[in-house]
Amino acid sequence: MKELERLGSIVHRSLGPTIEATLDYRRNPDAGFLAYDLEPTATTKTEVITAASYTPVPISVPYVWTKMEEVMNPTENQKIALVKSKATNAVESHDELIEEAIFATSTQGFLGLATIIPTTGQGTVGGIDASLETWWRNSADTYEADGSDIEAVFTEVWNNASKGSGATLSPKGMVSGSEPHALYESQLTPLIRYQDLGTGDSGFKVLAFKTARYVFSQFGGTKVYFHNPKSLNIVVSKQYFRDLGPTINLQNGEGFKRSIFSALQTVTDNKSRLAVVDEA
Repeated sequence: MKELERLGSIVHRSLGPTIEATLDYRRNPDAGFLAYDLEPTATTKTEVITAASYTPVPISVPYVWTKMEEVMNPTENQKIALVKSKATNAVESHDELIEEAIFATSTQGFLGLATIIPTTGQGTVGGIDASLETWWRNSADTYEADGSDIEAVFTEVWNNASKGSGATLSPKGMVSGSEPHALYESQLTPLIRYQDLGTGDSGFKVLAFKTARYVFSQFGGTKVYFHNPKSLNIVVSKQYFRDLGPTINLQNGEGFKRSIFSALQTVTDNKSRLAVVDEA
């Protein structure tokens, strides 16, 4: 989550029943060279814009404490800030739950990377079926378990997602589990590429591939996902993201309840700019 926020992939927006992503999905079909000066050109309506549609989903992290806990942990001699500690845990649990869901297919309607960027390259995302709409397919490939070809495979799917040298929508981030991350790093020795060199005195944290930061997650597996903040976002409610609700007195017990609430969804407006590689 922190890395997505750093890249600008967490987008805050006022939401409605659906999240609409406008797609400029193809070159103007009537574009062409003229055979002569006054050759007639098309007068039919230009069809180059469509949209993908996504449904936002809610997430809640409640936390409860009792009056007896407050009795045993008064402010003047408390060993821990009880309520503050539970609130901090709720926020961390909220972000960890989202991070875990990111690497799944779908969690209660929240779309994970396995759905957005499948290893088949196809799938129906945002209401668009990539088996029919070939322009919506993402790049996908596999690497050998020993990592002998991992750099070459990374380069191939990178090029496919970039669609040309100097492209502005080339991948800016990569994420996987720790195993492929370590495998890639082992193939770079001794010419390892790192980013965030300022962390070198306490151990390097972020690898690089071309211009992308490559990080790993405890919830990731063997798949390595390539993404760009202009093509893949987690869109969250501008009004309700990590929203801390009011303290409520329990009606059926001597205690209190608060909750962290968010509404969000994973959204892509250009699936063809995304890529995934998996272990063969």
